[in-house]
Amino acid sequence: MKQITSIALMAAFAISFSSTVFAQKGKKEDPKYTNYYTDVEDALEAKEVTIEFSNAVSRMDMLKFKAKFTNNTNDFLLIDPSKFVISVDGNEYNPSEKAFILDPNEKKSKTIDLKDGKNLRSEQFEVTPDGCSRISLDGAPVKMDQFQLPASTNNVESGNFSINLKNLKQETKETWARFEIKYTGDGYAIIDPSRISVKTEGGDQYANDDSKSKTILLEKGDTKTVNAIFHIPAKVVDMQFAKLYVQWGDCMIETSAEAFELDESITFEIDEVLTNEKNK
Repeated sequence: MKQITSIALMAAFAISFSSTVFAQKGKKEDPKYTNYYTDVEDALEAKEVTIEFSNAVSRMDMLKFKAKFTNNTNDFLLIDPSKFVISVDGNEYNPSEKAFILDPNEKKSKTIDLKDGKNLRSEQFEVTPDGCSRISLDGAPVKMDQFQLPASTNNVESGNFSINLKNLKQETKETWARFEIKYTGDGYAIIDPSRISVKTEGGDQYANDDSKSKTILLEKGDTKTVNAIFHIPAKVVDMQFAKLYVQWGDCMIETSAEAFELDESITFEIDEVLTNEKNK
């Protein structure tokens, strides 16, 4: 009797185990079955940038993960995720992602999405970042003629730069001007509105008081507007009636992007517990 009971229990276990295996196999054949991966503990670090990796998932026809970028410099960084190499079971892919700019010391998170591969659901995959460049603020300053206010002409040009006066308000206590700056060169332009100043006919010079001004990066064909706000004591000059001369100084710099390498890769490993839990 005991022997019969043991055989019955073994048979029931075998049936249950087989059902579980076949059920799991059936789930994995579902194109929506998703692998979940553990976050990568160690970030990739270079003197220019730090990249942290997390939130990776994959299906047979897609793979994506989150990358958090930290600019470790006082320069701009150009990041092109389409140059990242994603290795899955011996096959290499490049995601279709647009390049983006990291401002000096900025942090920015991006989802890197791979949609053009096949059989992407794997136990692990490797990511090798490439396509990173540094755009130095130490470029060549552009010399631009001073701009008269009220304007005798609305446009001035120098090299690959053109400036157009869009709006102007001159009052006794404040002069406010908005300029449109266009860059047509093959490199990059860095615009720092804080370096704009104004000079009176008597030779006194005053800085741009626009507290919201920040450094701007332009690529070929880009156009941006900047504000210049000036405050001159009435005892020096009444700005409502005075001629003023905008001085550009080192406001405009032309520079280039210098590529750098991280020389490392990271590996995402499947999280079996989370994957089983999420696919129930």
